Amino acid sequence: MAARVRALRSRGAAPASPPARYDEWLELAAGDELRAIDAACADGRPEHLARFRALDADVWALLLTQEYDGWPNIRALLPAVPDPALQASWNGTSGAALAAQGVAFYRRLCDRFAAHGAVPLEAARVLDFGCGWGRLTRMLARDVAPGSLYGCDPAQGILDVCRADRVPAELARSDFLPQRVPFDGPFDLAFAFSVFTHLSERAADASLDALHAALAPGGILVLTVRPPSYLEGGGAGFTFVPHAAEPSHPQWGGGEMTYGETVIPLAYVRECWSDRFALLEAGILLGDLFQAVLILRRS
Repeated sequence: MAARVRALRSRGAAPASPPARYDEWLELAAGDELRAIDAACADGRPEHLARFRALDADVWALLLTQEYDGWPNIRALLPAVPDPALQASWNGTSGAALAAQGVAFYRRLCDRFAAHGAVPLEAARVLDFGCGWGRLTRMLARDVAPGSLYGCDPAQGILDVCRADRVPAELARSDFLPQRVPFDGPFDLAFAFSVFTHLSERAADASLDALHAALAPGGILVLTVRPPSYLEGGGAGFTFVPHAAEPSHPQWGGGEMTYGETVIPLAYVRECWSDRFALLEAGILLGDLFQAVLILRRS
């Protein structure tokens, strides 16, 4: 065997291509646990999602890709996923690569809420603000009790995708310039991944007001912003470069274009948001250095 490996190295053998299906990896990491969960999920009740809490987050994220052939009851219980082309058009990539990006934020979200939240995550009411097709909403489905997970987005078409794929959350359309979130509060946790990275100053301020009103006193808001180096000319202030206002753009609802590329420096957050939210922490995601994570507490 050693001689064969040396021979392959000497010929400069290329590494294997990324797999199309992940049964082998899931079996390696959690085969026995998955067989037990699969047997328990035969009746398809949503309460079974809590059985996935003990799994490593990477295993959970890979299960949510649906890119495997085994464990039919698990595949039937978990939500379907959009076509890879839709994933890529919405998020830049798809499948396991996108899951790897999402699970890094998911880990941070769960960890920091455990540190700063008033209740355990399994007892919290949670809102995904700007949920898109639910790629992060579904990750919280194992942690949050059925009926306590919510998602909203201003693009009706992507909410239709969520519903068609059976994302296990209460879903509703929000406004591009929201006066409120489309659910009754209060929420213990709200998160907005790659949302404030795209909003105009007016839209960001309206969204922040709506989230402040929706959160319980002391509730936690986790969101991402882009640092000044993301945009040429980005400085100490709020910088917004709008996308073209075209009917084909999913984030344009007519009138003012509130969606584009946005930089929000920490100095701006401290100066302009402190009347509504206290900044508890700021951190990085090594897999995407242009998604700086802010942990905020409702004032």
